[in-house]
Amino acid sequence: MKEIEKIIMVVMLTVLCVGVTDVHALILNDGGVHTIDYQLDDNVWVEDSPLDDFTTLNLVDGGIIRDWVEAMEYSHVNITGGSIGYDLYAENYSQVILSSGSIGDDLYVFYESQVSIYGGTIGDEVLARDFGEITIYGSGFMVDGIPVDYGTYTSSDYISGILTGILTNGDPMNNNFGIANDARITLVPEPATLLILGAGCLIFRTC
Repeated sequence: MKEIEKIIMVVMLTVLCVGVTDVHALILNDGGVHTIDYQLDDNVWVEDSPLDDFTTLNLVDGGIIRDWVEAMEYSHVNITGGSIGYDLYAENYSQVILSSGSIGDDLYVFYESQVSIYGGTIGDEVLARDFGEITIYGSGFMVDGIPVDYGTYTSSDYISGILTGILTNGDPMNNNFGIANDARITLVPEPATLLILGAGCLIFRTC
């Protein structure tokens, strides 16, 4: 039995080592501000510096990250244009703002990270778990084709579904979503809708 366990351990370590050597990534962990407005054929890993200074990645028009982006350890990622080929991971207290541009596949928000979405497109799934928080600004939100109110939703409200609506910058949203393990998704009205709601409160004095 011990020999079998040894063999399994060797195989696991071999797979792990091969996986690590095959990963090519641009690592940003100097506490500085980095702007990508060019094509990058690697993954990007963003985290705070050894001195705990925030590292910031700005993805702007003209910027193309061919693979995935991982925001870790209090880092900041601002996406105002450009594209990410695959997934965006926000973990360990990182902060992400998506106001334009595109994420090719999925958005994952874990471990008390915060993501704010004002615009842009996400190819497939939006997932919040393990105290992650996603705030989405827009109007006309529906879950599985049924209109929903603005406010905060947890796994006690929805575990999964399809979220649609119009984001603040006018981009449509149509994504699978999931909420798990004390995470939450908050829907916030875009400014014009907020003004209309405020005007209604003044007219009817019911708010």
